[in-house]
Amino acid sequence: MEFRSKHTFSSIENPLRYGQKILSVGSCFAANMGMQLEKHFFDAQTNPNGIIFNPISLVEGLRIALNPDLFEPEKHVFQHQNRYYSWLHHGSFQADSKAELLTKIETQNRLMQQYLSEGDFLLLTWGSAHAYTLASNQQIVANCHKLPSQHFQKRLLSVAEIVDHYQIFLTELLAINPKLQIIWSISPVKYLRDGLHQNNLSKSTLFLALDSLLKQFPNQYYFPAFELLQDELRDYRFYAADMAHPSEQAIQYIWDQFREHIFGEVALRLYEDIRPISLSMEHRILHPNSPEHLKFKSKQLANIKLLQEAFPQLNLGSALSHFS
Repeated sequence: MEFRSKHTFSSIENPLRYGQKILSVGSCFAANMGMQLEKHFFDAQTNPNGIIFNPISLVEGLRIALNPDLFEPEKHVFQHQNRYYSWLHHGSFQADSKAELLTKIETQNRLMQQYLSEGDFLLLTWGSAHAYTLASNQQIVANCHKLPSQHFQKRLLSVAEIVDHYQIFLTELLAINPKLQIIWSISPVKYLRDGLHQNNLSKSTLFLALDSLLKQFPNQYYFPAFELLQDELRDYRFYAADMAHPSEQAIQYIWDQFREHIFGEVALRLYEDIRPISLSMEHRILHPNSPEHLKFKSKQLANIKLLQEAFPQLNLGSALSHFS
């Protein structure tokens, strides 16, 4: 007897291979998947603008990567307590000077532009349809940067405005890079500050907007991260202590489903060869000069070199550096 709803869904039509470029952006769930890809030596970049939850700020950052002239320092950069911040970026984007911050932003924009214009996959994960706007001019912000609450107003984005913004972006993007495949997901993380009802309204808005976009553009695939946690696992033992974020066990389960439905056959086989190397890099070294550890390093280096020779498309430079 089956005591849960098993979520069945189709695999992506053109699966992911090692050597392809992948950009993963959006909420902390995008960070989870992106970091797993990087950890297993895919050519992946994760959230160059930092974690961003609302879809409008996310797409504004992506459009600026394609069109740098859209970035307006007078509008998007501000100073607070002797530090400079950006309304389009995560709180990790801060600096002692405006010039330093702009240099950091420009560097990340160039990186994103490369992965958008030349890449093979774009992973887009929306977190919440609730957005904060500046009370002074109604500009939507990606992060409040711990400024006092009176500077902001919170509102629920509409389906139409989300769709409008992404129609413009996707039209531009696919004209530049027609081969790009887009993998969408809605973050399963619950945003409980305003209660479950508001969280459900937010997620429903995201689903309706995404449904519209999936019908309009080619080369798109929906990965059901939300359904896997909410419906298939469906138990608070699969949540972290805050009862909002997925537990490590749940993240691993969703990652396993991601691999099964997104990776090609060769990538799946390679992953099994690469995984022991990735795990070995996490070992805590207590006695770095012991004969046992030197033997372990030598064995890992030999395995890495054999794998690199057999599959030149792999970039195992970080693993070689780690054990050298």
